[in-house]
Amino acid sequence: MFYEYVKNNQQWNLQINRQLEEIKENQQVKDDLQIAIPKLTNADSWYQTWFTLGETREQNGDFTLAYAYFGLAQFYLSQYDTNKKEVVHRYLDNFYRSHTEINYENYEVPYEGKYLPAIKVNIKANASKTLIIINGFDSFMEELLIAINFFQGLDYNIIFFDGPGQGRALIDNDIKFISNFEKPVSAVIDYFALDQVDVMGVSWGGYFAVRAAAYEKRIKNVICFDFFYDGLNTFLKDFSQNDQTTIRQLLKENNNVKLNQLITPLVEVNSNLNFLFTKGYENTGTNTPYALLQEIEKHTIKGIGHLVNQNVLLLAGKDDQYVPFKDLKCEQQELINAKSLETKIFTKETGGEQHCQAGRYDLALKAIQKFLLAHTD
Repeated sequence: MFYEYVKNNQQWNLQINRQLEEIKENQQVKDDLQIAIPKLTNADSWYQTWFTLGETREQNGDFTLAYAYFGLAQFYLSQYDTNKKEVVHRYLDNFYRSHTEINYENYEVPYEGKYLPAIKVNIKANASKTLIIINGFDSFMEELLIAINFFQGLDYNIIFFDGPGQGRALIDNDIKFISNFEKPVSAVIDYFALDQVDVMGVSWGGYFAVRAAAYEKRIKNVICFDFFYDGLNTFLKDFSQNDQTTIRQLLKENNNVKLNQLITPLVEVNSNLNFLFTKGYENTGTNTPYALLQEIEKHTIKGIGHLVNQNVLLLAGKDDQYVPFKDLKCEQQELINAKSLETKIFTKETGGEQHCQAGRYDLALKAIQKFLLAHTD
């Protein structure tokens, strides 16, 4: 269930639901939230509140709660904040302390003179298949590791990695966000010497998975958890229709001065836009709305969907706060050459209507498991 913890702040509610997914019914968490929620008034109080709770739980040996709270504490910190790396690594350290049951191996995949952090999770001895899981715009691969229990019993081992602009690839190695994500995916496939893989993209990774499949034919099955059609559509979703039209026209005209003048004050007064643009600058290494949107508009399935000839599953939340639901039809129309195309839509009635089915991940993962079992060839 998706909980509204903070009134009239969908962005904060999504992040709290997302980090607390597996522990939100824990009584200690409920007690902690009674203390924390009233203190959340701005970015500074957000950081201080969750960091303090993380330290308290860490000291008490409650590592599952500590990693969730440190994950929340680091979320809105800039890459250039002196606290960022420390909090990120305390988040990760507590994650592994709390998940000793995961049978994993760490790897460093060579990539353009640096490396991409990767983890292979051995779910089944001598498994014949490999699923590569791709994270998105603002996540660490560890955040997705909690999903592995849903793959128990399947003939798969799973590879997670932080790609360009993601997780530790960005924080520790300063590898920036790119649109042509087939490059890091192919690097991972090569490194592990795999002949055939399936891929699952989470959030923005839904675009990366389709993009990779368009050019990397060792990929056989594609899962978009959720579908993600166009980066620019996502970034402009919260602007008025008139502003969206103007922004697109100014981009087309390469009018950086007017575009920056229009967007800057609008971003300052909208918490969701402020997050998107601030994180976007960090991910891409840009520092103006114009430069950022030039990069983001490269992230689109438009014009490449016809190159995808694999089996594809699209998941969609009807009330997704980031991805415009109307884009689903556009993506379906692009994937005209897919070997098969399945779509699963989640609504308030079914549950899972939020972005990436936040609050009901189990519904999405069951649909994914069913899809993988149906395409075993």
